[in-house]
Amino acid sequence: MIKTLAAILFAWTILLADGAVQAQDQVPVKISSDKMNYDQGRNTVIFTGNVHVDRSDFELWSDKLTVFMQASIGPDASKDIEKLLAEGNVRIKRDKQSGTSGKATYWTKKGIIVMEGNPVLKDERGTITGEVITYYVQENRGVVQGGEKQRVQAVFMAPAASIGPQQ
Repeated sequence: MIKTLAAILFAWTILLADGAVQAQDQVPVKISSDKMNYDQGRNTVIFTGNVHVDRSDFELWSDKLTVFMQASIGPDASKDIEKLLAEGNVRIKRDKQSGTSGKATYWTKKGIIVMEGNPVLKDERGTITGEVITYYVQENRGVVQGGEKQRVQAVFMAPAASIGPQQ
């Protein structure tokens, strides 16, 4: 299940490359929404209404996606993205893995993804839930926190073998 957590959350890291990927290794990222608003003063691009991010290997849906940029944008704008914030009915799909939450934030420079608002991660082998799910990309580790609203819960598929003594 931790591999599932890593795979789903890793999808955030590939949403918009942080500049480490060479141009020939990049793939198109298509973002569609009902509206897009660029605010130079706040250094943000906000996509609202039926947001859909589509890559060949990954998809994300949300009500709103905000891209926060540093004050100065260089020739490779992907290097200047501080964080991505998906809000409202967040869904992530990658292969047979999926995740949902009310909010998901990806801090590009820190390599940290935080899913909040009833986060759930699923694949064909199981489900994991908690109050907050945090994934540390560079360390390839995840932390699922419980709290007053929701305890951590993991449900895994196990063989239906009997537990009695073997003959």
